Amino acid sequence: MNILFACDGTIASFLLLVKNGLNLIMIIVPIIAIIYISIAIAKMVRFPDQKNALASLKNKFMALAIVFFIPLFLNVLMIMLGENTSVSECWNNVGSVNYNPNYIETEKKDKHGFLIDPDSYEKGVPKQLTFDYDGNGTVKARFSEETLKIVEAHINDFNYYNFKSFMAAHGGAGNYIKSLGGVFTEYYGRNANVSSPYELQKVSEYVYGLMYIWGFDYYNGSKYCKWGGSCGGSTSSDDAFYPGALKHTEDGLSDRNNFDALITGANEINMTTNCNWSVDMVYVKAGIFKKGHAAGYKSMCKGHVVADINDYQVGDVIHYFNHTVDYNNPSTWSDWYHVAYVGEVYDDRIVTYDGGSYFTNNRNHKRVFKKSKGTDHKTMACRVINW
Repeated sequence: MNILFACDGTIASFLLLVKNGLNLIMIIVPIIAIIYISIAIAKMVRFPDQKNALASLKNKFMALAIVFFIPLFLNVLMIMLGENTSVSECWNNVGSVNYNPNYIETEKKDKHGFLIDPDSYEKGVPKQLTFDYDGNGTVKARFSEETLKIVEAHINDFNYYNFKSFMAAHGGAGNYIKSLGGVFTEYYGRNANVSSPYELQKVSEYVYGLMYIWGFDYYNGSKYCKWGGSCGGSTSSDDAFYPGALKHTEDGLSDRNNFDALITGANEINMTTNCNWSVDMVYVKAGIFKKGHAAGYKSMCKGHVVADINDYQVGDVIHYFNHTVDYNNPSTWSDWYHVAYVGEVYDDRIVTYDGGSYFTNNRNHKRVFKKSKGTDHKTMACRVINW
């Protein structure tokens, strides 16, 4: 049985409570130690003949030191593990920009979100695409109702071993995709040249929806993660394209510049992705990028940094660094490790679409960040399109 650790709201809240408690211990223990040692030394000066005073002081000091170093060791261990385990990833990120990597249930007042269909108006109020349909629970990611129903119905259609024969029986992979309906029929075989956040969201559902139906693995040339499994693990969920311990590593990375060719296996069968590859797949398909360059943060962000999370808009590309960066000084922009983009904006939060190992491991491409004042200088959002 493959049990996944999901950093949902309950677990994240619990870890935040534990983390804050341990941090409090690291503050309180030194204060107690200073007070206790001061009192003990005063007593030793006043009563120099007191037996075993020094030994007792030493033992109690060691006990306090152990209590102090346990949370310190745990924090250092989690930092060293980084994103190698889902527990350490959740531990390190919880509390950062009020981080919660699972989709938050939308509230009635703004459940329809930000993504607007400019062609549909009722009494001057734009009709908006909704994400409040729960589905039957087999799909972890939150899509719009139409797309979610399609994905739910097809996640177990095929895998690597019967892919070619299955598609041949359906008149080819292209015909199969067009037969799915919804955004899959609408966007297969053409680039969108999007002109609104609503269209970018639909293209995102096309790309992520098909990667979900297929069950992509993660591969960046060295790190490998199984669909519904873990990084470095040997098992995957039942709906994975590469079932069980099967991995695709023999002929390099997949095609980020032609998603339709990739998904149909036109050039090769390589159903893998990674964080910047996923951004490129969507943005090239959407007509925002001519070719993939999501990792090119220096050229992309210069003069286009959005400093405040409250100003983020759909389409902004978010880069992640291992240290703080000065938004006004490109020479500090280094030690980059991750990228995602803003897919939805609400009054109190943003939702990023993340195609890294979080997506493949948890089968969910959406991460939620509550809006807050100020900035997080280990992330840098860049505006690549103005609506």
